[in-house]
Amino acid sequence: MTVNALKRQPLYAQVKLLLQQRIGAGEWQTHDALPSEWELADELGASQGTVRKALSELVDAGLLYRQQGRGTYVAPVPGDWGDDARLVTPGLFTEQPDELAREFLGLSRLNASEDIAEALQLRRLAPLLRIRQLWRRHGSPVALDDVLLPAEVFEGMDARWLRGSAGVYGTLQQRFGVRLKIVSEQFRAEMLPREEASLLGVTGMVADVPALCLLRLSADMDGRPLEWRQRYCLTHQLAYTVKHG
Repeated sequence: MTVNALKRQPLYAQVKLLLQQRIGAGEWQTHDALPSEWELADELGASQGTVRKALSELVDAGLLYRQQGRGTYVAPVPGDWGDDARLVTPGLFTEQPDELAREFLGLSRLNASEDIAEALQLRRLAPLLRIRQLWRRHGSPVALDDVLLPAEVFEGMDARWLRGSAGVYGTLQQRFGVRLKIVSEQFRAEMLPREEASLLGVTGMVADVPALCLLRLSADMDGRPLEWRQRYCLTHQLAYTVKHG
């Protein structure tokens, strides 16, 4: 965003963007308390009401959370798997799910197909970054993600960042100041393509069992779509469930 474009925005929006950038830059970490509204207003040369409105929008977007009588804090970065998603034994609704291990497989470039370009509001054949990662349960592969991001927005993405514990969402916030939220998800049964089946270790008769295919669209806090994710999940022995409430 240019300086002139920023100046044309309402003051609360400028304050919101500045706070977002500072959080993204790591000035305040997860669960750190932000300065009070009065302190931020004095520091930024804005009214308390302006700061309160900016903070409220960041709370609504999930970047911050409030504790009554205590202050405003930085919310945890959403997990790549999906904080509400679980893999459990079919029919056991009270089972505590096992933690999944994420394995980074690679970072590459490709061009957007027509449907992906439309979903991400890009021109057809626009350059994309593809981040591939595998999920393991008790050491065995259970899911495979292909994460597609606009290359022009995340220029300079480094595979070394993605190998760390932060994952894709953590890397986008820490390195680019971008916080993503899930906009929509679609589920369907689909036969595994050959390459994906190989990466998931699917062979023999199991290869003929449909996998659960998840498509996820995520956007930044301003509603701009920035992530298209496809996940193949092995559910012939496990159930993919979404926590409610």
